[in-house]
Amino acid sequence: MQPRAGILWKSTLLPAALATAQCFGTIVVPPVTITGQKTAIEKQIIGEQTELEKDVWMISSAKTAEHAQLDTKPKEERRSMDLENAHTYRAFLKFEIFTPHLVQLKKDRVVGENNKGFVANLFSEKVQISDDMRKKYSSENADDPELGRPYRTLIQTVKEINEARLLAAKGYVENQKRANKAFKATERDILASQKDKYQQAALKGELIQQPDGSWKVKD
Repeated sequence: MQPRAGILWKSTLLPAALATAQCFGTIVVPPVTITGQKTAIEKQIIGEQTELEKDVWMISSAKTAEHAQLDTKPKEERRSMDLENAHTYRAFLKFEIFTPHLVQLKKDRVVGENNKGFVANLFSEKVQISDDMRKKYSSENADDPELGRPYRTLIQTVKEINEARLLAAKGYVENQKRANKAFKATERDILASQKDKYQQAALKGELIQQPDGSWKVKD
């Protein structure tokens, strides 16, 4: 996968996200950590999947230039731009924190890409999950400090990634409403329109949901 042009993230976006999180709400960091050494391939996959989340929403240098002129905008437009900033930076910070967990969960086939632009906990779907994974992610261990880590990671990662996608979509909607007053799509409409990008980017062996609601392993 080639680097994506126009994405301002690694050097500028994370510090801005941290500052914005302080202003607009707390980002909850999961009570678990990625442990063990990652191979070069695993690190590459995590990086590519994180970039995918950001690339879907196309934060560009042009948009950054627009926000640099914030003080010259009418009050209502400034408010819309502030909302866009708040939603987008919080979303991207969540992506940065939780995508490494998401990569492992998809690899274990306990999380998949559904047909509405969200990730799904496959324990809640009609999907066959191996006995090893059922044991690893058992809710019976939820309160155990060590054995419950995988289960807690699963629950929180699905929640945070889906919230992040909604936040990013809300930021996109604010941007489009400023450009076109007749724009009526909701954040869920936008997410549904992006589902193909997420499913196309799924790796071989990961699970994706079909239009009829069934699940298949990606070839």
